[in-house]
Amino acid sequence: MRVALFAVVSVVGLIFSFRPLVLDSVIKSVRSRTPGVFNRFPNLSFYKTAPFSSFQHSLDPFISNAAPHSFCEIADPEAYRQIVIDADQDILEFMFQQLMNIVRRPCLGHFVKRIEYLHQTEDGAYSKLAHQRDLSADDMRLLKRAVANAGFKDGNEEDVMSMLMQASFSKDVNHRADGWCSFGNWDNSRTYITQLLTALFVSLAPNLETIAMTQPFQYHIELEEGETPVLAYPLVQVLKYANSRPEGIHFLQKLREVYLINIPPSYSDSRFYSHATDLIACLELFNKLPLIESIGIDVFEPNEDHGKFTGESKSSNITKIHINHSSLSSDYLLLVMETSKIITELQYTTGGRATNDGSHPVFNPKAFIKGLSAHRHTLKVLDIDTDTLTSTYPGELRAGGSYLVDWDKWGGPDQFDPDDYDAEDLNEDNFEFQSHQYLVSIWDRNVSLKDFVTLQELSIGIRFLIYFAQGVETDDAKRSSVMLVDSLPDSLESLTIRGYQKGVNQEHDAQVAALMTRFESGSMRLKEIQGVEELIPNGEDVENPDEDEHLLWSLIELGYSEY
Repeated sequence: MRVALFAVVSVVGLIFSFRPLVLDSVIKSVRSRTPGVFNRFPNLSFYKTAPFSSFQHSLDPFISNAAPHSFCEIADPEAYRQIVIDADQDILEFMFQQLMNIVRRPCLGHFVKRIEYLHQTEDGAYSKLAHQRDLSADDMRLLKRAVANAGFKDGNEEDVMSMLMQASFSKDVNHRADGWCSFGNWDNSRTYITQLLTALFVSLAPNLETIAMTQPFQYHIELEEGETPVLAYPLVQVLKYANSRPEGIHFLQKLREVYLINIPPSYSDSRFYSHATDLIACLELFNKLPLIESIGIDVFEPNEDHGKFTGESKSSNITKIHINHSSLSSDYLLLVMETSKIITELQYTTGGRATNDGSHPVFNPKAFIKGLSAHRHTLKVLDIDTDTLTSTYPGELRAGGSYLVDWDKWGGPDQFDPDDYDAEDLNEDNFEFQSHQYLVSIWDRNVSLKDFVTLQELSIGIRFLIYFAQGVETDDAKRSSVMLVDSLPDSLESLTIRGYQKGVNQEHDAQVAALMTRFESGSMRLKEIQGVEELIPNGEDVENPDEDEHLLWSLIELGYSEY
């Protein structure tokens, strides 16, 4: 029975105590946006029509008569708590005015807790434009100081100030500083100006805790050390500047959560997984910050042509990884996990979109468990929904009575054949080779679910659950003798089982019945078991979006607005 995926998510969200927390702290806080610019900013209708000089004049009494901190004591914190920036002209002008408030009164920047950057990066270098704003000498001095404090030095200050001095855009023509007309720069000018405003807010917000952002670059090659950047995107510069010296700067010291807004390009079909975001490359913009702990992304499929597929092992301070309604192979997920020093929460769910090429990624449960075992002493929450990506588990019989799976080969180290590659291709730029080397390094690990001694909350498919409990190296013929009820971690408090339906599989029925008998006796630490009396379906890819539109996952159904 196929059920709409938004219903599945709603059920699981109610079941798991951690999921609403994730939404509250990472997604809801930055995505619960009512449609329309004016609803987002109730006072924008005033600032939209008032010139900057009027806004500046309205602050004169505070500037002349009030001490800086007295001004901040009477200011409205909610006006600065969440900063939302996109390429809408009204938003940009309003946010420039907010920026100038903070530049004049830096204490206002302490109110900023969340920043949302929403703009698809346009290609092309920035052409310096003639100044359109007429600021006072004091304002220019303060603005230049803010620019320098954000790390914009080494001769690019003039370009940066040019970006800030643009007050309006014409889609037909921009006037360059040298007096010539510049056609075709309208879109990429907005990219640079939008990014720069975001970057300056970041640098002026010492209490910033959450960022939601679209990918602020085109391709990861632009970020590689030793490469000459094709483009110098301002937000990328500030994030890299902070991440390269995580304890030597005054901003981003309290950032905890990043949500990557994975918007497909305007020419793409949004009913398919989007590979607009390069997850691993984006991680390297903030993964070494001192308090960073959480990363989230939705409807994600890696870009095999332009994406980054390797990261520095155990270099990341991120401990909570949330990848939902996405389409990843176990190879890719393992390499994302391998970048973290420790993992306390891992959430990977699939389904709700169609794959771009019609195929489905291989998800090797044996490889996944072996890789996850590095975090068996720290992992507290695991939400894994991949059963529809795994045709048959070891120990299961296929039609005809023969065992099917060879997980050493399919998604394991034996899948890689070096004879298929030239010698010069066997390097760190080859994803298959890097994945093979990693799998070889972990393949001797023998682990089962019971070894995860800190695990408190588990959501998992019934087939994966039984396999995990039985252990990755158990002989297939002996698996049925290993009982689930005896193989759970003593620390486990909450268990959600996906895909279980009584009467469909006798082995599953026997395992679940034994578990429920002991659970109901009160002799277990488990406080709740969900998915036994009611079916919680596994996530599924949408094979045909035209025919199965009801299976497309939607934030709107959960009460959030789509980007």
